[in-house]
Amino acid sequence: MPVICSACGGQRPYGDFIQISYKADPKGYYRKIHQRANGIRVSEWRSLEPDTESYINKPSGVYCSHDRHSILDDMLTPEEMELLTDRRLPVQHVFDSEKLVQNLLELGTRIRSDVHVHQIDANQGAYADQILMPSWLQRKLHSLGINKLYEHQGEAIQNIREGRNVVLCTKTASGKSLAYNVPIIEKLVADPNACALYLAPFKALVEDQYAHLKKWADDVEEQGNQISLNGFSRFSVNGQQLSVGVLHGQRNVPEHMRKDQASSFVFSEGRYWLTNVHYLHLILQGAGSPKGKGPQLLRFLQNLRFVVIDELHQYSGLLGSKVSLVLRRLRMLCDRLGNKNVQFIACSATIANPKYLAEELTGMRGMKGFHEISGVQAPVKKKAILMWNPGLSDVEQKKRAVVSDLYEILRTIYKDGRWPRSIIFTSNRQQAQLLSREINMILRSHLHDHGGLSADEPHEFFLPYHAYLTQEVKERTIQKLEQGEILGVVTTSALEVGIDVKCLDVCILLGYPGSQASFWQQAGRVGRSRDGVVIMMLQEEPLQQYFARNPEEFFTLSPESAAINTTNPKLLKEHLAYAAHELGGTLTNAMNYVRSSALRKVVAEASDQWQQIEGKLHYQGETPRYQTLFTMGDTYTVVTKNGWNEDILFQSVDGRSLIRDYHVDAVFLGPDNRTFYKVKWVNNKQRKVVVEPVRTDYHTRGIVRDSIEIHDVTNPLISDAAIKSNLGSIIVKRSTFGYKKIYNHGAMPLETVQLTNTYPVSFQTEAFWLMWDHQGRNELRGLLKDVQNRESIDLETLVEGSLHAVEHAIASAIPAVVRCSMADFQHTSFYSGSALFGMPGMFFYDSQAGGGSGIVEVVAEKFGVLLDKAQQIISSCGCSDGCPSCIQLFHCEKQNEPLHKVGALLVINHLRKSFG
Repeated sequence: MPVICSACGGQRPYGDFIQISYKADPKGYYRKIHQRANGIRVSEWRSLEPDTESYINKPSGVYCSHDRHSILDDMLTPEEMELLTDRRLPVQHVFDSEKLVQNLLELGTRIRSDVHVHQIDANQGAYADQILMPSWLQRKLHSLGINKLYEHQGEAIQNIREGRNVVLCTKTASGKSLAYNVPIIEKLVADPNACALYLAPFKALVEDQYAHLKKWADDVEEQGNQISLNGFSRFSVNGQQLSVGVLHGQRNVPEHMRKDQASSFVFSEGRYWLTNVHYLHLILQGAGSPKGKGPQLLRFLQNLRFVVIDELHQYSGLLGSKVSLVLRRLRMLCDRLGNKNVQFIACSATIANPKYLAEELTGMRGMKGFHEISGVQAPVKKKAILMWNPGLSDVEQKKRAVVSDLYEILRTIYKDGRWPRSIIFTSNRQQAQLLSREINMILRSHLHDHGGLSADEPHEFFLPYHAYLTQEVKERTIQKLEQGEILGVVTTSALEVGIDVKCLDVCILLGYPGSQASFWQQAGRVGRSRDGVVIMMLQEEPLQQYFARNPEEFFTLSPESAAINTTNPKLLKEHLAYAAHELGGTLTNAMNYVRSSALRKVVAEASDQWQQIEGKLHYQGETPRYQTLFTMGDTYTVVTKNGWNEDILFQSVDGRSLIRDYHVDAVFLGPDNRTFYKVKWVNNKQRKVVVEPVRTDYHTRGIVRDSIEIHDVTNPLISDAAIKSNLGSIIVKRSTFGYKKIYNHGAMPLETVQLTNTYPVSFQTEAFWLMWDHQGRNELRGLLKDVQNRESIDLETLVEGSLHAVEHAIASAIPAVVRCSMADFQHTSFYSGSALFGMPGMFFYDSQAGGGSGIVEVVAEKFGVLLDKAQQIISSCGCSDGCPSCIQLFHCEKQNEPLHKVGALLVINHLRKSFG
């Protein structure tokens, strides 16, 4: 049945309606309802305004726009009733952060938790002097609510207008997008052929930026030949036509969401392309084809004027090294087409070396370097950061679980008429799912007592948000958050990046996220439109407890430096072949893009593929097969059968998560926060996990075990009587030993179930390792004997702790020496390892399946340097037993146990004799 007006419904079966509601705010809100033959469309809620004054005194309900009469409620179907129900929670007009902090401190005292408060004062920012702008641009900025620009925005605009490359390194929510879009849009309007390219590390950022660009369109009445598809828009700006669109791969995208038609428009006429770096790499291969989209790509590159690199800090390590070569290929193509005027604009969160990273990433050091804008007085709201360390439980006299304090914190936040919007960061996807469910159950009861809400109201207050959810679910969740239908989200780092959600007031981090960059990115999600409160809840882990003891030191830590390696021979060999394919087989002036020493080395090692004639490199190898920038391996889709159809619950599940969370008989919570599912079978051929809903009081967590097996020794480096070091390949095998039944609400103790029919996930990769033999083990024991006598410690534990500390110190040194990130490699050590016939050993291996990054070769080559650096890291720290500044690592799977600092220094000095 259609929505029917009680007065004119017989003559007007379709039409427009206004819905009035006072549920979220006594002042009243309204939204428009457009009913057509193809269904009902509902707009966003808005506060009652003068233009709706005729509705101001009307009670809640739906009214006809034609005659102001109410509709026939009895005629609505259950589906229509659901659509027209106001699900919003009370609006928080004013957020008193000081009062909340005071309440939280009182809570901390009551439950004996240690709470340290760090205040960030509000800063209005420094405003730019009057910047010359055409009148149409001033009017557009005013319509967007922008009356003046900040100093850093003005500096960026001026430098971009003057043709400089610019890197903007300012705080979150400081208007970086506007700083580059003003001069870009200005140029695209003035020059009907000019094009721009926006690059992001993630698809979500691309979609977010696309939504912002569409706001530049002229008013509807001024539009001419307008088109709007899912992923492509053609609209006018100041009367000039502009086509913008999104490009990304179609893998794991449901059929109804695919952008094939939109991408055709983007290629054929798009002037502002938005894509991610992974897809740009694949797009460029079309440049070598005279058919298909090749000519359209060349049209775009020939007119390309601006390249925006968003979230620059994400391009560290191996990803950054690969992206640097993709950008060099982009520059080579533009140069070949006679386009030497491409400007690069990079935006970054706070890192130690933004200018260096931008110049290394683009290869634009020297005369065409970057103008850096950082350390500016960007506008910030007042923000209180609470470092929260749970106290001891009354019963067992041990530290309370972090979630126990979390529930108390949420009860404190949501009372006394407070309704802030919150974001909670967790470490993994399963925790995000389960925790959101637990929070909803606790808040439902709490708000019944303190918030005036009905306890049986079927309302979700918090929803999960993570990478395995479908794009539809993620978009709907953010929409509900912005509309006020939920109080918050429980998320992983998927919402760490600069996705524009302005309504958040409280950010809770369940543990330190592992780096200063991540911490400030997560903390920056709140306090955008008004004051914010950040609570970092510390876990019982040595690094985090160190921060609890030294809170002010945490807030003075320097941001990490990003490092990439643009001379990695393996990556160069691969991407030079791609470049040759894109450039018709010949590289001209390759030394303008790649360091000459690295280029000569690659050409010399692959002399059968390259011929050098008159300074040009001619490629004579096979046509390269383009590999993705990162090989995830097979990914799986979790589905439930609905007759002949399948409903997707989760997608893009990687192999490691598969065997831990979605093995046969695994029980997990679905994306609706209510239904539990059990895995019936795994279809490895179709890469699907088939599940069915079950009624259960538990969920499962897989017990996963890793083992290392040496596959091949390709280069024995040292082989003396006591210690050997090798380069080669290893097989890392991960298997599900069994699973734990975890009963909801802790109703029963954990149960462990062993599995016998699981299939391991294994991958081969490259590694560098040390191996001590019987003589070497005895030398280690003798070396540490004096320490054992002084400290009365078990000798095997001492040797293992010393090796473990050496491993950590070397791992800490690798990013600085090898120029990669900690995520690009893995490491382990042991006193007695099965891979080494029961002998002590230490492995450093490539995180990427198949290896190919070249990292371990550099580790082997520079191992003596790494030992020197490791010794400096340990000996320069003034602590006695080891701390995060020397031997403790946040990501240690052994929870930093055992570690021995004094023993580590003895072992390093012993090793330096072999590798000096």
